[in-house]
Amino acid sequence: MKDQGALSHSPIFSPMLFAGMALRPLPVAVFRPLVQHILKRIEQLYPEIFQRLAPLVSCQFLIVPTDLYICFLLSLEGGRVSVDVIEKTDNLPDADTIISGGMLSLIQLLEGSVDGDALFFSREINVQGDTEALLTLRNAVDSADISFEEILVGRVAFLKPLLDRAISKAARLYGAVHKDFRQVHKSLIDPLMLRISQIDDDLDRQEDRMVKIEKEIKKIKVSRRNKINTART
Repeated sequence: MKDQGALSHSPIFSPMLFAGMALRPLPVAVFRPLVQHILKRIEQLYPEIFQRLAPLVSCQFLIVPTDLYICFLLSLEGGRVSVDVIEKTDNLPDADTIISGGMLSLIQLLEGSVDGDALFFSREINVQGDTEALLTLRNAVDSADISFEEILVGRVAFLKPLLDRAISKAARLYGAVHKDFRQVHKSLIDPLMLRISQIDDDLDRQEDRMVKIEKEIKKIKVSRRNKINTART
């Protein structure tokens, strides 16, 4: 079992973090049908992804959104793919590869709407475990132009204009709220983190001084002991 604290970095101060808090009263079982439906739709719309995953005969990916209280276990076994939703606890299931990051970043990574390398290098997405399996998964996802709009709506044409407008409004609202959160982060949290960093640096310097003092004390003790021994002889 994996310790959740070792798997993911701290969540980003964002609207998604507060959305996750608001959803916490909902039981995990509520999300399972939706997530399994999404996986089934992906299998129907983008079969090439699963063809490219064939080399991973037996493999598990643990996907840990840092701003939600749930995570996802993607399992590949004998050519079959399944997904389960589990609650974050002190211990999480073992997995070959663990991917953690903000939920929005994980979705953007799946859709290919952002530079995956940039997310990894900026540590918005963290990875542990089998990097070869991760590369296989990433190449499989990159082989298809995944669209969550297509996954959720499919060929129900009359819903598309309504969904387009809803997504557009939601995107504008989220963008505005996210901007406000970033402003609060810069005004309150960034200075606090800077101060904490300065305190850490100061503690490191104090620790170095203490080590040097201890070494000097040892030298003095050894020198004094040698002088006493010399005087006795």
